[in-house]
Amino acid sequence: MPFPVEKSCGIWKHHRHSDNYPQIMEKLGVPAEMVQKIQEATIPVNHSLSGDKFTSKFEFMGKTLENTFTLGVVGEEHDPTVDRKRKVTYTIEGENLVSVYADHDGKGPPMRVSRHFVDDDTIHIDVTVDDLDGWTISKRC
Repeated sequence: MPFPVEKSCGIWKHHRHSDNYPQIMEKLGVPAEMVQKIQEATIPVNHSLSGDKFTSKFEFMGKTLENTFTLGVVGEEHDPTVDRKRKVTYTIEGENLVSVYADHDGKGPPMRVSRHFVDDDTIHIDVTVDDLDGWTISKRC
């Protein structure tokens, strides 16, 4: 069964993470105070999929960010945690929504993020940055 995009709509909150999560965020250039904000934030999410067009809309720190991508094609999105744009390719791989960020600007390491549902109210997110593998779990509020 493919990743149920519409099921990911709602309000989500960081629940727990791997022990090396702070090191992963540091490697991505996310300031420590921003990591704390991410962990404390509730994030309204509205995703949709129409054919191969994936739209991601979410609110973070008072800003609404919306991007539309063609699955399997490199696109660009704004990363509010470091306030810059990054190249990304979204795909659906079985039960996983996967985003792959290349080192397109020479300022950041490559990253792969793979999300899947554990149950209706829990998303497990695997994160790989360079040689670091970790995870986070988000719960529906």
